[in-house]
Amino acid sequence: MPNDARKTAITSSGLVVGNSLSFSDTFLKLADAEIACLQFLRAASLAEPLFMTDEKAQAVRIIIVDESLLDDLIRAMPQLRAKFPHAHVALGFRKLDIAARLIDMVRADPSIGQVGFLPMNVEVDCWLSVLRLLVWGEYYIPASLMAQVQQAPMLSPEIPAPYPAVAREPDEGDEAKVEKIHLTERELQVLGSAAEGKQNKIIADELNLSQHTVKLHMHHVIAKLGVHNRTEAAIWYLNQYAQAQGR
Repeated sequence: MPNDARKTAITSSGLVVGNSLSFSDTFLKLADAEIACLQFLRAASLAEPLFMTDEKAQAVRIIIVDESLLDDLIRAMPQLRAKFPHAHVALGFRKLDIAARLIDMVRADPSIGQVGFLPMNVEVDCWLSVLRLLVWGEYYIPASLMAQVQQAPMLSPEIPAPYPAVAREPDEGDEAKVEKIHLTERELQVLGSAAEGKQNKIIADELNLSQHTVKLHMHHVIAKLGVHNRTEAAIWYLNQYAQAQGR
């Protein structure tokens, strides 16, 4: 089937969240070829998928998140479950200790829900087999990971607090809270673009800035907001600034 015809026929999709080093173009091509009924897409952060239309979100069948975004995944899990009701969630991991930490988190807080595991450092045939299982709803846990979890005592992990819901009515005090933070006009421009899921290079080109300057603005924004990272800053923008301004 020609590529254009195949894309037209595809009604469901898979989503991988992480940079191009974590999920390369080759990864996407292999996944597309192996799971013919899905078209795999890549997002750089967990903030991006939350901007999908409801129609596209309904079509997502699996979300694979890179291990480097584990804390963001836990915080965003309630929103992901609500936004993508038909999607299974899995952690793409290379380090057993990170995957084991997720298992400890789920044991400590079952409300997180089931999460599958996709080992990224195994033979291609094995990796593709696990991917097929995950797509069909099997919450696969590798034997090597289970062995590590069973040997190690269960910890009491610090579970990141979930993000507040993106869609809500603004409180009367939201505008006052925003005014106290005093972001500059340029910082708000950079943050607004980041909240749209744009990468630093795109933001820099659109605002006629260097990528270093964009990174510096984001660093100042994160510090002023008292959040931990870019994703939390984007969520703040969506929940408070944009809604308080009636956007």
